[in-house]
Amino acid sequence: MARRFIPQRVRLLVLTVLVGLLAAGGAQPADAHRTGLDVEIVSEQGTLAPDGQSMTFDLATTCDRKWTVVTAQVSVVQPQGSGEASFTPTCARLAYGVRVTVPALDGSFRTGDAQVSALLVVLQGKTKEARDSAPIRVRPSMSIFLADEAVLDGGGGAVRIDVTVTCPPSSIGRGGEVRVYDGRVAGTGSFAPTPCDGLPHTTSARAATSEGVFQVGSAEAFTFASVEEGGDIFSGVDLRTIQITQP
Repeated sequence: MARRFIPQRVRLLVLTVLVGLLAAGGAQPADAHRTGLDVEIVSEQGTLAPDGQSMTFDLATTCDRKWTVVTAQVSVVQPQGSGEASFTPTCARLAYGVRVTVPALDGSFRTGDAQVSALLVVLQGKTKEARDSAPIRVRPSMSIFLADEAVLDGGGGAVRIDVTVTCPPSSIGRGGEVRVYDGRVAGTGSFAPTPCDGLPHTTSARAATSEGVFQVGSAEAFTFASVEEGGDIFSGVDLRTIQITQP
């Protein structure tokens, strides 16, 4: 059975929240509503957009709803690219998670190591600030989209449909599969790997059936594809209603 590991930073965050709750429960009423200011990078891994133009990861923030947020900003630095973005913290007595997506403003992001920094500045009579900085491991993601139409092929024994795949550089495409069901018959087919260069690549997939023939009209189509990076496999899927048409 596979073991599930809880990242150390997440464990520390949970412990901090629990300790804070216990302390608040035993404090005097005058202290019960005091809220500390904090921002923490809780992700140990970030997700790279398929085109390498953005990166997504999670923060945790603690602030008081009565405070005025002056600055809430994150930045990412890699040797070949960097970027920054603002975020909107949820201010309450407890730590709240915030998912942020940082666009690459200089160059592009890649899989591998990145240095992430976060800054939260509030106004409470005078300005107060909290900072955090941490390295994260950037992992790839991919996108895959089916066309809205498929074309009959082989006298109706199959349909052809376009599939568009985008995956980041340094990943290796592994190809994928398409399935089409028109309510009467179902067909499957595969397609070869597409290049992984951060650009969308469209390929034609043929889904064949042995149950009869496809009919013109509405159908359900599903596709998935995968890439390999660093010995790990990452997948993308798409499911949509399409129209089967005559060639």
